[in-house]
Amino acid sequence: MEFINNTQLKTSFIGISLSGLSTIESAVAVLDKNMHVIMLDKLFSMNDVKYFLDNWAGKQNSVILVSVPENEVMLSSKWKYNSRTYDIVNLDHKMINRDDWTNRFSTRGSEYFKELSNQGIDIFRFDINNIKNYFGSCLAYRERTPIDCKSLQDTLRIKYNMRELPVNMLPVAQLEAILGAFLAHNIVLGENFEYKQIGEYETLPILGI
Repeated sequence: MEFINNTQLKTSFIGISLSGLSTIESAVAVLDKNMHVIMLDKLFSMNDVKYFLDNWAGKQNSVILVSVPENEVMLSSKWKYNSRTYDIVNLDHKMINRDDWTNRFSTRGSEYFKELSNQGIDIFRFDINNIKNYFGSCLAYRERTPIDCKSLQDTLRIKYNMRELPVNMLPVAQLEAILGAFLAHNIVLGENFEYKQIGEYETLPILGI
């Protein structure tokens, strides 16, 4: 299934690691056709994300992958599940679903991303764990631990020749943004690279391996 038209015109590949809250760091990474890192930056609020994408001159010639953010409110409320295991949450009128804490994923930024898609921009979603499984590292190391991040970074720097990456460890959000840009690059230019739609979130396809 082809999701991207005019692949020969694509010159930049953007990955955005989006957190569920503005207080948690997000990041953006941009790769060129030769898989060189040409931009790597931190983002926090949705205004930062919008400012970057609105002012990116090459949107029409880019492929953008945005991670599906986890709902941090839900993750911090696990005790509500554990303390009421005998109740069906959605049917218990005493258990009010404030801030959508029963939802696993956050809808943060979804309306804006749909607007870009409606404008003809090649923007899709991706699942961070799916692309990390491609490298095999999260099977051996605990997710988001220093050794897990260092393994991923060394793989990108040495195996995929991303020499722009520093030897010292990058912040996890920036590393995950690079994974999104890596996936976008290989979807368009990777030889014998098999990808597929693994789901849909807020009307945008989730592309994965």
